[in-house]
Amino acid sequence: MKRKSAFAMVLIAVMMLSMIFSCATKAPLRKGEVLLEDKGTAFGVKTPKWVELALIGGPREIEKLPDYKNMMVVVAQFEAQNLQSAQLLAERMQAQTELASYLSTRVKDAFKGANVADADSKNFGVYGERFVASVAEAKFTGFRKDADWWVKVQTYTPDNKPDKQLYRVIQLWTIDKDMLKKQFDILLNQLAGNTPPTPETKRAMDLVQGTVAKDFFGEGK
Repeated sequence: MKRKSAFAMVLIAVMMLSMIFSCATKAPLRKGEVLLEDKGTAFGVKTPKWVELALIGGPREIEKLPDYKNMMVVVAQFEAQNLQSAQLLAERMQAQTELASYLSTRVKDAFKGANVADADSKNFGVYGERFVASVAEAKFTGFRKDADWWVKVQTYTPDNKPDKQLYRVIQLWTIDKDMLKKQFDILLNQLAGNTPPTPETKRAMDLVQGTVAKDFFGEGK
């Protein structure tokens, strides 16, 4: 009986350790996907918190982590049906173009959510669109690729039948917020310099600048 009891205790311990290690390497996935393998299971390391947030929360959630305090985060993802192809797509990423595109989209989203009086909405829209365009065309300095990860997933059709197996390479890019703010200020000053100096346009430009400062840099909250 003692031997059976001891064996049972060892078996339970092994099962518990197995559960712990499986949880440590499991990466959260998009809805309707099952994890087959990832960089963690392949190399025996724990999946970083930023990967979890990249897949289910997005860049703003990553920015809340202590490691990324005062950082602006961009997440880039590349998919293919084999790991080498996905990694090649990631290596060929046109960083300047992709990062500027992401920033311009985030600026546009910030303007959509801005609280603007009806009297100012027209001018705000005009200068907001011009700033979005200038961000999309700008070449930003100071970004660096902070980390990368990959997952292999099984996707399913809407009727829950196995579909494709995909590799997803995830890159984490960061820039110091102070460095980004200086570059945004240059673009905003250029826009203001091309703006007719009337009370209405001045108010609209102030709204544009305030919206950017609040959304990206937490000013005025």
